[in-house]
Amino acid sequence: MLANFLRAGLHASCQVVLAPAKPSSRRNKTPLHTHTVATHASLNSGHALACTGSSEPAGAQLQTGKKRSLRRSQARAHRPLCLAPCCANAADSQGPAETGSSGGEQPQEYILVNTYHLVDVADPRAVVEEHRKYMQANKLDIRGRIYISAQGLNAQFGGTSEHALQYVTWLKDQQLWKDLRYSVWPAEGHMFPKLRLKYKPNLISLAGGLADLPITNPEARATPVSPKKWKEMAAEAEAKNVVMLDVRNDYEWDAGHFRGAARPAEEEFNDTPVGEGVEGLPAPLRNIDPETPVMMMCTGGIRCDVYSTLLKAKGFKNLYTLEGGIQNYFRQEGSDYWDGSLFVFDGRMALSPEEARNGTVAKGPRPAAVPCQICGSPDSEVPHVNCANIDCNELFIACAKCKQELNGCCCQECMQAPRLLRPAKFGGGNYGTWNTYTNSTSESFLSPKAREGRVARRARRRENLKLRHQKIVEERAARKTMMREAMAKLMNAQELPADAGRQQAESGSRESVSV
Repeated sequence: MLANFLRAGLHASCQVVLAPAKPSSRRNKTPLHTHTVATHASLNSGHALACTGSSEPAGAQLQTGKKRSLRRSQARAHRPLCLAPCCANAADSQGPAETGSSGGEQPQEYILVNTYHLVDVADPRAVVEEHRKYMQANKLDIRGRIYISAQGLNAQFGGTSEHALQYVTWLKDQQLWKDLRYSVWPAEGHMFPKLRLKYKPNLISLAGGLADLPITNPEARATPVSPKKWKEMAAEAEAKNVVMLDVRNDYEWDAGHFRGAARPAEEEFNDTPVGEGVEGLPAPLRNIDPETPVMMMCTGGIRCDVYSTLLKAKGFKNLYTLEGGIQNYFRQEGSDYWDGSLFVFDGRMALSPEEARNGTVAKGPRPAAVPCQICGSPDSEVPHVNCANIDCNELFIACAKCKQELNGCCCQECMQAPRLLRPAKFGGGNYGTWNTYTNSTSESFLSPKAREGRVARRARRRENLKLRHQKIVEERAARKTMMREAMAKLMNAQELPADAGRQQAESGSRESVSV
């Protein structure tokens, strides 16, 4: 349980958020051993807890009698809460959100863990099997993505606090991962449908791969700065001609971004330029002095660390990354110099600065940084919505009105699609596999599109989006032409009586002269 873990002490760099308990009728130094836990005023504040130092393994029983009872009651009063509405459809979440027993026990506490660690790994496949065997032997119910390569580990996973923290503790007890940093977030149930523990040649996707980039060498990466220092730099960025470089996907920027950071030209990070010359640089860095300070930002930090090695190799000397990523900035500094919310890659799909700062869960939608991408209304909201038409699957931001009117689709055309199978999800959550929503073996369901690869589907979505945008531009141009023609006719209609009046006046003046 999370309370036991706090009693035993947390490992270096861990951050834990506790939120006030949801009403339920049934979602840094010297602790108790060698390490203390520093809090904001008290447990009852409901704010973030942060700690540093080393500790005994989770679950050590260091409190007894009345002290232990008091700790248990405090833990029950501050159960971690979900950062986004859970999936309402049990088939979509592919498992129960909570598994509390009926014997009077409290429902189990769930958390999310985000971490990455760049280090040379001699035999990554063997390490993957070692992790798999540990989880199986200890029957850990962990779900999420855990990728291991020859250059380290990248993981976002969740589970009961007992299981997730046990796994993290085991990780940090190993020499290979002893310097691993991680953050912990409250959740209500599983935020991932399943576990993907696997070897990957590249921890993240980037054109050309990562094998030739010295990402495990801290000297080859950008300089990390604390959220406090980042805030100071952001305040002076415009005056000092600092470039704000957002290396996330374009749809992440739409959910929220730092002021002064241009929208990425690339739909996904995988498309970020890596070639030679000016064309091999992101648009904000083209034709600027390599001495120009560049502030790089991403969700958790790994994309910035990786891409900064490439930019350093190209001659950029003053590169800075946000320590712990945007989510860590929220936790420590709130929403200063930020617009909108943060896109996250789990069942929550969105995180507001207030949630991260206060350790609370938002009720309802969060604000987006761009207008509704269907009607242009400023009342747009996140989480994003995946088009309910499986063959489209477009990820978009909309206002509440458009979501309801289009029933989760991105356009009128998709509402008539033959494979409109999935329910509309307006509050985040995991979708099930396609066959979750149908037992059909009809020709439409088994069409070639169902067997397309990810790259082919992405290319087709881009082409459809391009055509849709082109149609919108043409419609706007047609409306402008129509308006100009209407105005011209109106002006002509007004000028005709004026001309007739002038002619009559001229005729009258000629008659008076002749008299």
